[in-house]
Amino acid sequence: MSGSRVRFQAINRRIATVGIVGLATIAVGRASGIELRPASVQGAAPARTIHVDPDTLRPWRFRVGERMEYSVTWEGIRLGSGSLSVEAIDTIQDRSAYRVALEMAGGPPFYRVEDRIVSWIQPAPFGSLQFAQNQKEGNYRRDRKIVLDAESQTYTRYDLKDGEYVRDENEADIPIPPGALDEISYLYMVRLLPLEVGQRYEFDRYFKADGNPATVEVLRREEIRVPAGRFQTIVLRPEIATDGMFGEGGEAEVYLTDDEYRTPVRLKTSLSIGSGNMYLTGYDPGEGGALIEPGRPAAGVDDR
Repeated sequence: MSGSRVRFQAINRRIATVGIVGLATIAVGRASGIELRPASVQGAAPARTIHVDPDTLRPWRFRVGERMEYSVTWEGIRLGSGSLSVEAIDTIQDRSAYRVALEMAGGPPFYRVEDRIVSWIQPAPFGSLQFAQNQKEGNYRRDRKIVLDAESQTYTRYDLKDGEYVRDENEADIPIPPGALDEISYLYMVRLLPLEVGQRYEFDRYFKADGNPATVEVLRREEIRVPAGRFQTIVLRPEIATDGMFGEGGEAEVYLTDDEYRTPVRLKTSLSIGSGNMYLTGYDPGEGGALIEPGRPAAGVDDR
């Protein structure tokens, strides 16, 4: 394979992560609480760190049936599409959890991307109970799930082999922080934060230690137009400890609607290889969809 084609495939792999997968990694939470730090102002006294209990987040308001659809562009060229939706309420570890799915598809003919990532989120106390990835990226395939045990506060990885999930003994019973989160559940936690302009949020709740810490700075309010319409938004600047568009010199801004739903309507990112955007093309709030009733026990067993 020519060097130029290898480089193009490497670029396309980076571009694929610029889609809504990137939105899911904009924040990572601190086990002892969420730290709110006002953005530094030249000449101002050092800001006082305010600790907020993660379980005092705004109540979950995203009903079964909520669905967001996106287009992904790179240097003005449309590369694919994605969606993020609350699909159902399942029972995981005898607890009721929302099944939230992120799907992406696109890329050039010789490097197609078809990814499905699912998180099972317990709204109170807020945390992830399970995380699954089904990835098809070019010739690469991976099917795995991560079980985050809320009782033992450990996680274990399982890989799909010959139609069955097999426990990975090299990644089993690994300690996790209380209320540990995966990439998708982080996005939903950010949607439930107060998000005051001038505040800087720092988190340490990612289930893998090397993904911590991460920060989200609330930059400004701005009105923008995307294919789905015109929106008043809150603009965030995310930074994470790992490689990717939010680290290693990458710069990104995420636009959430300035309302109670905090719907992601745009993500823009700049890397050394170029710049990309993700735009909201359609939104269904799932009106009339189910919500988990606080204090109600899970019905049946549906561990997946």
